[in-house]
Amino acid sequence: MLIPIKWLKEYVSFDLTPAELAEKLVSCGFEIEQIIDLAANVKNVVSARVVALAKHPSADRLKVATLDTGKAQGVLQVVTNSTTVKEGDIVPVALDGAMLATGVRIKKGELRGVASAGMLCGMEELGITEYPGADKEGVLVFLPDTPVGEDVNKLLGKDEIVLDVGITANRIDANSIYGIAREVAAATGAPLKPLNFDYKENKEDIASYVALSNLAPDLCPRYMAKVVKNVRLCPSPELIQNRLRAVGLRPINNIVDITNYVLYEIGQPMHAFDLKMIADSKITVRRAEEEEKIVCLDDKTYTLGRDNLVIANGKEPMAIAGIMGGKNYSILPDTTAVVFESARFARDNVRKTSRSLNLRSDSSARFEKGVDFWSQDAGLRRALALISEYGWGEIVGGTLDSFPVRPETKRIVFSVKDIERILGINVPEQNILGILKSLTFKVNKEKEMLVAEIPPYREDMAGINDIAEEVIRIYGYSHIRPELMEGKTAAGGKTKRQEFADKIKNILLAKGMSEIVTYSFVSPRIFDLLRLPSEDPLREAVKINNPLGEDFSIMRTTLAHSMIKTLATNFQRGNKAVRLFEVAKTYLPKALPLTELPIEKNTLCLGALNDDFYGFKSILEDLLAVLHIDADFIRGSKPYLHPGRSAIIVAPEGSVIGYMGEVDDLVAANYDVDKRLYIAELDEEYLLDHARSGLPFKVNSRYPAVERDIAVLCDKRTEAAELLKTVRASGGELLIDSYVFDVYTGDQVEEGKKSVAIKLICQSKERTLKDEDVNAVVSGILDALSTIGARLR
Repeated sequence: MLIPIKWLKEYVSFDLTPAELAEKLVSCGFEIEQIIDLAANVKNVVSARVVALAKHPSADRLKVATLDTGKAQGVLQVVTNSTTVKEGDIVPVALDGAMLATGVRIKKGELRGVASAGMLCGMEELGITEYPGADKEGVLVFLPDTPVGEDVNKLLGKDEIVLDVGITANRIDANSIYGIAREVAAATGAPLKPLNFDYKENKEDIASYVALSNLAPDLCPRYMAKVVKNVRLCPSPELIQNRLRAVGLRPINNIVDITNYVLYEIGQPMHAFDLKMIADSKITVRRAEEEEKIVCLDDKTYTLGRDNLVIANGKEPMAIAGIMGGKNYSILPDTTAVVFESARFARDNVRKTSRSLNLRSDSSARFEKGVDFWSQDAGLRRALALISEYGWGEIVGGTLDSFPVRPETKRIVFSVKDIERILGINVPEQNILGILKSLTFKVNKEKEMLVAEIPPYREDMAGINDIAEEVIRIYGYSHIRPELMEGKTAAGGKTKRQEFADKIKNILLAKGMSEIVTYSFVSPRIFDLLRLPSEDPLREAVKINNPLGEDFSIMRTTLAHSMIKTLATNFQRGNKAVRLFEVAKTYLPKALPLTELPIEKNTLCLGALNDDFYGFKSILEDLLAVLHIDADFIRGSKPYLHPGRSAIIVAPEGSVIGYMGEVDDLVAANYDVDKRLYIAELDEEYLLDHARSGLPFKVNSRYPAVERDIAVLCDKRTEAAELLKTVRASGGELLIDSYVFDVYTGDQVEEGKKSVAIKLICQSKERTLKDEDVNAVVSGILDALSTIGARLR
């Protein structure tokens, strides 16, 4: 927010330098982005009258001008090449040592043998883009009544210091010149001068000119309008023009300038319609029709929808509410009567409309930040006061005001002890009362309690904590004395669960895997990519109310998509072999629509690209082994896994703690991958709950182990896990280990059968085993295997 200091001083008097004023505002909770001196780029340039013009004795294209600079440096001689300057003109002259907006410094010297004390300047050298009746290319000629010898910055209204104040989102009341004036008055103790709202209106009734209908009070909680007839269009006074330029606005005409002036002075965006263009003499605030079009002041055509709010007449939209007016309804040279609009529009609707149409304006920026209910009436009355003050029109009696739900006056009850408890310091009651009154709060004392009546423009005030904040920012944060914290320090450490969580990651990193982090928000299309059936419970996902887009519109119920997508991205970018893992939450709703928070389940997901089934499985087996967790891999699948190359991971008590397998080719194709992908998901909560840091001590046997290999024929559908389970159950205490080391299917094996080679390792803690001991173990194992259809090959 740009705050010209001279404009600010119209409402509060102070003798502070710009830096001191900035420091005061910072102490009140505002940020000062910059202190801007509008005159900084142009120095030592004054107005001068051309007394005489003569030809240069040595150059046909040059002239010698005699200038009267008055109190500046008297009469000077300047050589110029201007063809438009004539005797009697008042022009800007850069004196010796002058600095121009172009960055050039001027020094006196000679041109072709003739002394020149400076240079005549045009608009470019002065850093301006317009001046009444001026030639943009040549030397600037001031108006005839311009005083001689004055600094051009003063003549052009650039002798101004502007503060660029950062206003926080909750302080919409301070987003104006008068709002900052309130703060300065409170901080300095100076009185706040009231705004001039005085105007006279005739005895006519506005209802005879125009009618108002508000069909969207949810998007426009208040809409006000006044009619001004017999309008006299003209340039605004220099005061208004200079103030508008100081805040970066270009003056247009008095009526348009009034709306911009009020925008910055009070913070209320306004708009002016040409009365004769309002068809059927009716203003309607309504939602736009689908595909309804409007040509705005920027000469662009915009297609609207039901989510957009418009200000319409009896036939078509005249403006996009809170953003920009229509081209056909602007103030024109033949305008004789206007309707001033002052309204409050829903900030979220203005923001959405502005973004969807890619259309922004000063008004939309202000409405997006918020406008309080006080500003509509204040802004309208201030605009009419300016009309009345300068005699620019006749104000018609009566006001159109759609204000269906008027907010109640807010009151906050508190005590001095409440303030002291929140701030941690003692603040005298008279200071509290003085501060709140300086901020225009009305405060009454009722027994031991204070009752603050909140001004209508302070919508940010909600409770006692806000009162305390107002007190301390004006009273001064310097009153809060820092104190060292007291307490005992304790050595930090990790819980067992945290240690196991780190251990899981370290194990996987040691296996050559890399950790990834992906978004918890995904698209509902992922279920189709994973080929999940329509009735699959994973499709029951929590929907986001205001998503960034469809790709982030639900909370994921599985990590499978995120892992497969990351593997696919690596594949498409040339990383052909990769192992990844992620520890993240899945969100499983107990019921939809939500009646309580979903189950947030910590899940470990592993993925590999261009790996093999047993290599990927070995990572999981090693992980479980290091955590000392017993689990079995049994045949099972998921809709997105290959039916013959997948397994369900089951705990000894029978609960499923995860799955692993190769991604189905059709699913991989959905992600544009033609290589084998492997994926696994494990219940991390189970792993952390059942992980053990060590096993009971066992004495290693002093006696040698004996190995035997057996090859058994079994049905192709018999799982290796089932064979090993039978072997281990029947091997007795002498069998200390067993594992499958080969599976063969071919010509030497019966059709429908397979040969499975199993390594048996036997050892005794008490003696060296003999052949008959080992043979007995093998015989018992073979007998047990025969019960499940497996026989020695």
